Amino acid sequence: MIKYAIAIFFIFIVAVGQIPSLLASEPDWNYKTDKIVYSVDISSEGDYIACGSLDNNFYFLSKEGNLLWKYTSNDRALCVDLTPDGSFMGGGSRDKNVYMFSKEGNLLWSFATGNTVESIALSFDGSRIIAGSDDGTAYFLSNKGDLIWEYQTGAPVTTVAITPNGKFIVIGSNNESVYLLSEEGKVIWDTKTLGEISSVDISFDGSYVVSGTRNGWIYIISDSGEILGKTKRNDGVINVKINPNGEYIVAGSRDGGVYIISNNGKQLWQSLEEKGIYSVSINPDGTKIAVGSMDTIYILTNNGKEIKSYQTYNDKNYMYSINSLAISLDSSTLVSTSRECVFYFNHDTKKEFDFNPYMPNQKNDPIGLYHSEKVPELKEGSNKKSNGIISSLLRLFGINRNPEY
Repeated sequence: MIKYAIAIFFIFIVAVGQIPSLLASEPDWNYKTDKIVYSVDISSEGDYIACGSLDNNFYFLSKEGNLLWKYTSNDRALCVDLTPDGSFMGGGSRDKNVYMFSKEGNLLWSFATGNTVESIALSFDGSRIIAGSDDGTAYFLSNKGDLIWEYQTGAPVTTVAITPNGKFIVIGSNNESVYLLSEEGKVIWDTKTLGEISSVDISFDGSYVVSGTRNGWIYIISDSGEILGKTKRNDGVINVKINPNGEYIVAGSRDGGVYIISNNGKQLWQSLEEKGIYSVSINPDGTKIAVGSMDTIYILTNNGKEIKSYQTYNDKNYMYSINSLAISLDSSTLVSTSRECVFYFNHDTKKEFDFNPYMPNQKNDPIGLYHSEKVPELKEGSNKKSNGIISSLLRLFGINRNPEY
C-alpha cells in the first residue's frame, strides 16, 4: 500500500512539474531594438530571423540571438520577408523604398516607390518580389531590382502575398478590393469586398486566397474568383493566414477572437473571444496556431485548445499589441515581436517540411528571370533607384506603365 502511495505521489509531482511548461514557455532569448519592432519573419528551420523596427533599422539575427547585421533606412522599417533558406531578405520602409539584402548583409538593391512601402513578399528563391505602397501601386520586381510590372489600384496597397513559385500574386487595397494576378501581370480576377483590406494570404499552389478587412469581414476565394466563404465576425481589423495546402484558415480580430475556418467557409472553432488578436500564424499541417494579443502570445491546437501562453511584459498600466509573429516551416520555432523586442522560442518537435517542390521552375520562365546571371553580390546603384523615380514621375503626369491586357 505504501508503495502505491509513493508511486502515486511521484506521478503527481511529475504531472505538476509538466503543467508550467504546458501553459507557459520561456523564450530561448529576446533581442531588444531601440523602438517598436513592427514586423518579423523566420527561416524554415529557425536558423535566421529578420525584423523591421520603428528605429529605422532592418535587423538580421542568428538562432542564438546574435546580431549578424543591421541596415539603417531613412525612416521606419515596416515590413520584412525572408526566403526559407535565409539567403535573401526583402524589406519595405516609410522612406518609400523596397530593399533586398543577402544573408551576409549586402544591400543588393533598393527600389524607390511613391510613398510608404506597407508590405512585401518574396518567392521561395527570392527571384520575384511583390511590394505594396501607399502610392496606390503594387510593384513586381526581379531579383536584380528591375521593375517587371506595376499595378495601380487607386488607393494604398496595404497587403500582398505570393505563391512560393512566384506564379500568382495577391494584392489587397484600401479601395476594398482583392486582386489575383499572374506573374506576367495579368489580372486573373478582382473581388470587391465590404471593407478596406487589412490582410491577404494564398495557399502554396494558388488554389485558395483568403483576405480580411478592417471592419471584420473574412473572404475565401478560389483561383477562379469564386467566393467560397464570406462571413463577418465583428467590427475589428482581421488578420489572416492559410496553411500551405489551403485546408485551414486562421483569422484573428482586434475586437476579440481567433477563428479556424475550412476552405469552404465553415467555422471549425473559435477561441479567446475576450482577447484582441493582432497577429496570427499557422504551421504547415495546421496542427499549431500562434496568435499575438496585448503583450501575450498564445499557442493553440487545431481544435482550439490553448496549450501554451507567454506574457512578454507584465505592466498593468501600459499594454502594447504584438504586431507580428511567425512559425517556422518545420514547426519547431516561433518568433514574435513585442514592443522593442523580438522573442524566440525553439521548444517544439521538428516536423520535416520539404519546400523544394514549391520552388520556381527555372525551365518554365515566361518572364525571363533565369536567362541571365544570378543575383550580383552588391548592387546599390542609382540605376536601380531611378526605375522607381521614373515610375513616380510618369505617375505624376498620368502615364500608366501597366501592361496592356
